[in-house]
Amino acid sequence: MEVIKDLSKIEIVPDTSITVGSFDGLHLGHQRIIQQMRKLEGLVTLMTFNPHPQSIVKPNQTPPPLLTSFEERLSLFDKIGVDRLIVTPFDKEFSTMSPKDFIENILVKILGMKYIFVGPRHKFGQDRSGDVNMLKKLSEDFDFEVSEVEPVNRFGEVISSSRIRKLLSSGDALTAWRCLGRPYYIEGEVVKGDDRGKRIGFPTANIEPIDDCKLIPPSGVYATVTEVDGVRWPSVSHFGPRPTFKGATPALETFLIGFREEIYGKIIRVGLIDKLRDIRTFKSVTELVGQLGSDVRGSAQRLAELGFGPTARLRIQRYGKILQ
Repeated sequence: MEVIKDLSKIEIVPDTSITVGSFDGLHLGHQRIIQQMRKLEGLVTLMTFNPHPQSIVKPNQTPPPLLTSFEERLSLFDKIGVDRLIVTPFDKEFSTMSPKDFIENILVKILGMKYIFVGPRHKFGQDRSGDVNMLKKLSEDFDFEVSEVEPVNRFGEVISSSRIRKLLSSGDALTAWRCLGRPYYIEGEVVKGDDRGKRIGFPTANIEPIDDCKLIPPSGVYATVTEVDGVRWPSVSHFGPRPTFKGATPALETFLIGFREEIYGKIIRVGLIDKLRDIRTFKSVTELVGQLGSDVRGSAQRLAELGFGPTARLRIQRYGKILQ
């Protein structure tokens, strides 16, 4: 995949297919658009923005937490088959460009757009005043074709980035996974903890997230998959307070089932699959140990029920070395 960050260095390629958006999460709806684009000959070109547009157009409001870091999106775009990625710096000047100017002067004259693929709720230009109907009218003036791609529905609702944020924020990792088409990952460095887990027989990797703009799920214990050095392991993860131990700080920690290596300082990825239970306070360490054993068994069972394993049908659900 070619990544271009300077519009002045773009070479016009005939029959270019284009789609435009933030694509946070690159969920199943986004994936459908790119899959439709790949059916045509010519380059699949995607224009995205950095930073997220809402941080510019609504500077006094906290932007929504991200589902994917910029680096994650780059990797996902490459895997799904984008040929050319245009990364446009989104600033105040760019945000005030009219819909017509954006189509005529950027997409047509600079990128050589012949086809544009969008969802029915696509908005663009100053104050998001451009829509699909405007695109269709402009296509007659500037000689391009508009393909309106139907959204993907799951469980009676259209998949969107905002819907997935709400699902994750409520702890519904399972439905979020089914809307994303892959687990929701939190990436972080393994840091030194208080070693309580090791002392009671459940050594966990304590994680310091490397992107503080990403959404952190609510407190709870989750069935997860954890990636270390390109290998995926079944795991059970704890997010939030540890009330059984007085004075213990909240933690993001994961116990990798069947894994016993020291990984301090490594960058690992924890993928949420399903929430097992809420955080509880236990009367004794013995009671906690019993529950942890139950959590490990429960996570392994839940993952198996959902199709995860060493010989899973789908690569994204296969343990062991990750095949790109």
